[in-house]
Amino acid sequence: MDFNDLFIQANDCVADVIQRYHLLTDQEKYLIVGVFSSLVGLLLLFKIARKRSKIEKVQDISADELPDGFSEDEAAETQDEQVISSTENVKEEVEKSRVESKPTVDIADVKESKSWKDRLSLGLSATRVGVWGKLENIFSSKKIDADTLDQIEELLYTADMGHEIVDDITENFKKEMSKSESDFSNFKSWTRQYLKGKLEPVQKSAEVSLFQYTKNSGLKVIMVVGVNGAGKTTTIGKLATKLNKQGAKVVVGACDTFRAAAVEQLEVWCKRAGVEIIKAGSGADPSGVAYDTLAKAKSLDADYCILDTAGRLHTAQGLMDELAKTKNVLSKVVEGAPDQTLLVIDSITGQNALAQAKEFNKALNLTGLVLTKCDGSSKAGNAISMASSLSVPITYIGVGEDVEDLEIFNTDEYLDALLG
Repeated sequence: MDFNDLFIQANDCVADVIQRYHLLTDQEKYLIVGVFSSLVGLLLLFKIARKRSKIEKVQDISADELPDGFSEDEAAETQDEQVISSTENVKEEVEKSRVESKPTVDIADVKESKSWKDRLSLGLSATRVGVWGKLENIFSSKKIDADTLDQIEELLYTADMGHEIVDDITENFKKEMSKSESDFSNFKSWTRQYLKGKLEPVQKSAEVSLFQYTKNSGLKVIMVVGVNGAGKTTTIGKLATKLNKQGAKVVVGACDTFRAAAVEQLEVWCKRAGVEIIKAGSGADPSGVAYDTLAKAKSLDADYCILDTAGRLHTAQGLMDELAKTKNVLSKVVEGAPDQTLLVIDSITGQNALAQAKEFNKALNLTGLVLTKCDGSSKAGNAISMASSLSVPITYIGVGEDVEDLEIFNTDEYLDALLG
């Protein structure tokens, strides 16, 4: 294996780690960055040393072998220039290998050329191909019998739509089979109507103020919660940006006082969005920061106050109680606050997301769900079971890191992207 192949393999390994980066702890992230930085440095040094060794073997000039008028100093200078030249060649080779290993399509260009509906369809393609594509193959190649129905049921479970929904689909499809021809088109059409019936009544309860700023409508307080790595901070940054662009005055509270990185990330987003951020020192009382933020938003006559919270597992009762305390503190500043309590869910979590949502809902009475990272998962069907089980609407859905990659959840667009 030559140097370029080794470098490309290392580059691929880095890309794989980056895809799972949000699942790692801060310690693991620092360790991985250090290891890869050291590895790249060693590879470069190895290549330079090997080049220099070759030059010394080919050109070992002694004083006796010098051409007329060619001094030893000039010979040494020539060798140094060759080593420098070889180093530059190494840099060129490394850069070339990096370029060759990168995708030939510019992602920015792809985003600009695709509508949100296209990007959502691309993001949910893993579910669409992995589940509904296989189902179509079953219908086209086999007679629908008891064994085939078991295969259909098994595939539906892989989309993480939940036990109750999968049972309803399979049981009702059995009844439909006795009435009409059981082809894939009929099955998909019936399934789509069934899933739409599950989502639409819940989605009607989504609060319009989350999406559309209305002048002189009063201060809206939004509390954002979720487990570590779900994408809370990024979601807040995107939401603040969207509302600010509509003309709203937004104040953001960095209440995740346990992670300095979360505060720094939120600061970057707020600076880009042009909105004010309230923060405190590391380890400060999160409820105190929430109180100060809301008081500041009230004094500034702001339109929105958005509060970040520390990520926590839904099974940690003490931490869940801390969230409930923060919520109670807010109501002392503004009666009835917060107006919205949003749970950010990482779609890769699958059916465990439903367990998370149930515990957060029990503690905080959620008013909305935000489904993130749908472009990296084949489990995006969990949105249906969460919304229908909890009667809590999905407010936003995300398929990437940029502001435009977070959009208002639309039932028809979602089902089109999910089922094809």
